[in-house]
Amino acid sequence: MERIAIATHQRDIAQHVAFAQDHHTGIEIQIYGYDPNLLDGDWPGLVARHKSLLRNFAGEIALHGVFYDMNTASIDRQIVALTRKRYLTNLHIASELGARHVVFHANYLHVIRNPGFTEDWTRRQVDFFGGLIETAQELDVVITLENMWEPRPDIIASVIEQVDSPHLAACLDVGHAHLYSDPIPFTAWLERLSGHLVHCHINNHRGLYDEHLPLNAEMGIVDYDTILPMLWQLPQPPLICLEMDDLGYLERSLGYMQQVRAATP
Repeated sequence: MERIAIATHQRDIAQHVAFAQDHHTGIEIQIYGYDPNLLDGDWPGLVARHKSLLRNFAGEIALHGVFYDMNTASIDRQIVALTRKRYLTNLHIASELGARHVVFHANYLHVIRNPGFTEDWTRRQVDFFGGLIETAQELDVVITLENMWEPRPDIIASVIEQVDSPHLAACLDVGHAHLYSDPIPFTAWLERLSGHLVHCHINNHRGLYDEHLPLNAEMGIVDYDTILPMLWQLPQPPLICLEMDDLGYLERSLGYMQQVRAATP
């Protein structure tokens, strides 16, 4: 049976929790990443409210961590220290909420073409995420690295393989792979990351920007008739998260997924 979750970046998650319960899905809570200033305020109070809403929640829970302006591979130690502080706070929030997966971006700077950049960047990423593994293990959470501007899947895969821990895995964002990557087929992304893949973001767009449209959106360029069966047929299918905040988009996408499932041998 497919493992499905819905995402929301709302502060008030009551409607999305109810929707997830009604549709027997998990939930990915994103406000602690989308509003980084929250981490300097009363985030414990918000966590308490979210815990209350999730008290009898039966689905899987995930959390999206901070990403705006975060730089895990900076050569400036003060910037790395701030990023580490934010990421550690997210890990502890995830543990409080009962989340198993925490999604972070590595924020690869794809416009830099200098020889050796990727090698140096990878080394600093390995140092950064390797330094979080002990905390992730203690809290029993898995850090998942999401592809954003990375043009090739080996950039994320290399960091995961060098850290070499069950507490660091991959989050494959299908929309990003179709929008920001080099002109390589999606099958190459799936093949390279499949051994590390535990989490997946799905939505659609029209090829211009990251719109987070329903899966069967008009003029959407992502062919989920093909991609969904590929994800379902993996030896260890990931938690597939519908990353679209609109409840109507979520309802429409779940109905579409049922149609694809019925047509899949």
